[in-house]
Amino acid sequence: MTHSPATTPHSADASAATADRAVPATSASSRARTLFRPADRSPAELAALAALLRAVPARPVHLDGFLPHEQARALGETVRALPTWEASAVLWNPDRLATRPATPEEWRAAAPEERAAVRDVARGIPALFDDGSRYPAEHRARLSDFFVFAGMGTVLRDLLHRWTAPGSPLTTNVEFARYRHDDTLGEHSDAESDTLFVLNLYLDPAYGADDGGVLGFRDEEGREHLMPPRFNSLSVMPIRPGCVHWVTPWRADRVGRHTVSIAAVPATSGEVK
Repeated sequence: MTHSPATTPHSADASAATADRAVPATSASSRARTLFRPADRSPAELAALAALLRAVPARPVHLDGFLPHEQARALGETVRALPTWEASAVLWNPDRLATRPATPEEWRAAAPEERAAVRDVARGIPALFDDGSRYPAEHRARLSDFFVFAGMGTVLRDLLHRWTAPGSPLTTNVEFARYRHDDTLGEHSDAESDTLFVLNLYLDPAYGADDGGVLGFRDEEGREHLMPPRFNSLSVMPIRPGCVHWVTPWRADRVGRHTVSIAAVPATSGEVK
């Protein structure tokens, strides 16, 4: 997944992701809105997905063609155009139960067993909507609509409820990430956080099988599942005790593996609409 390894949902990266949900909507009267939606799937397929996601032992799901192709293409352009990428590196604490932020220089100087994760994360998303922002209006509008779909509206939450039947309302935290050569995410579990599921939507149209960056998942019984970040595919991981996940090193010499990571968490009473 693209969130940092952490034992609480309030790590440096997770808090940035939560803050980025506060994005103003763009007036529908000023443009044609992009009504993001998942590609159509039959009731039988949705039922089969729900059964997989509730299975014991845990089982991730990897879907190709999550969004209609033109929506995925346009969203990929918008994410790649984000101007506020920052290197995000974290090291394990000595007890390996939590992580601490590090500079890229500290991460490179650390012993391999201390390195938890390194990749770029998009920061300061709300500021892109301020007056005078250099982020093009087309991308601002599209990003605003995507947040309505994934972070603030009901479309994705309703789909998650149909898939997972959690028994309580859900909300989502959204994060954007990309990888440089040798960036990686170490093996870890988020089971001590309040995250129920993590969805990763991959938006790199140039991805090739030799580029690396594969999401790995090991269930409670030691069985492994590998999910390559193919363009417009979606991985859905249940977060449960005994399960771990990781991302293999990015091998391409270009910046890539642009990913939207969406963490589904229980909603508080104030978030239920």
